[in-house]
Amino acid sequence: MPTAILIDGAFFVKRFRSIEPDNAYNASRAAEFAFGCAMAHLMEPAPRKEPRRRRDLYRIFFYDCPPLDKKLHNPIT
Repeated sequence: MPTAILIDGAFFVKRFRSIEPDNAYNASRAAEFAFGCAMAHLMEPAPRKEPRRRRDLYRIFFYDCPPLDKKLHNPIT
């Protein structure tokens, strides 16, 4: 089954800069790092002595937006 991966941009950039401070402003390295992390998360855990399987990648969604400041109401209640 194809898998979609969502990456929170603000969290990713903050974490990337702490992990690789020498490449903090290197966009191509950040993209490689994000792709590598996404691919690593596609590996399924396997029982002992069996090879791990990789899920199919559908798409990587990278989103970055400010938090919502509005107050919302639950439409059911």
